[in-house]
Amino acid sequence: MKYLKVVCSNTAPGVKDALWLKPINGGFALYVLNGGWKPVKAESVEEPVDNSEEIAQSLIGSVQDKKAANTINGAKAYADDAVSALKGKSNDASTKLTLNGLKKYIDEQIEALG
Repeated sequence: MKYLKVVCSNTAPGVKDALWLKPINGGFALYVLNGGWKPVKAESVEEPVDNSEEIAQSLIGSVQDKKAANTINGAKAYADDAVSALKGKSNDASTKLTLNGLKKYIDEQIEALG
């Protein structure tokens, strides 16, 4: 184990048993002497940002989202469109592959029996 002094300075220290703490914009850079002053790589120490509200709003989307939108409201628009297409229109012919078309077909078959 080796103990090192911490030297806080704008210029490299002239001592060999030290860590150099250099002031930089908004913080400090840490250097160690190893065949020259080398920067010490460190993990970020930034505080985590709570953007869960922003993420939730992004996932939900807007009530104006179209069915192609990759949001919950987009999925709802897609489902509403699919239901509407499956149901069809009240005047669909019996040959139309919709629920109203099926109803018309059944009604025609019942009428043909009677």
